[in-house]
Amino acid sequence: MLTMPSDLVWEAIKRGLDAGVARQFPVACAILDGSSRVCGIVRHQDAGWLTVQFAEGKARLASAFHVSTGPMFARLQKERPLYGATLAGLNGHNEWVLAEGGAPLLLKDSQGREQCVGAVGVAGCFPATTDQEVADEVASWLVQQLAALG
Repeated sequence: MLTMPSDLVWEAIKRGLDAGVARQFPVACAILDGSSRVCGIVRHQDAGWLTVQFAEGKARLASAFHVSTGPMFARLQKERPLYGATLAGLNGHNEWVLAEGGAPLLLKDSQGREQCVGAVGVAGCFPATTDQEVADEVASWLVQQLAALG
């Protein structure tokens, strides 16, 4: 399993906080590893205290399903509302948050198959589509950094 260096985790979180502030939102940013365990979470000093749990839950859902939660959330609302309601019912049991703002960290292995090596979660923006923009931005940067590590 890939181990994320703590300095890289910190830089990714800082990028998330800065991206939120640039959009005029104080956010929390969570980084999880491939086992959905927390590598780090930081909440901007002006963000609501629940943003930490929301960010972690969004990242955990992205990690579990290996997809960004924004498109997943939109698809479930439109095409599969009963499945979405079932997933939402499992939020507490699995520590998920079914909402926009989670992005998986997908890297290709030596055979070219995509593997989920972690996830990013962001909470604190309005609308939540902005959380997703920030999460996708941080995830894209972090995947590039992890790929460069080999």
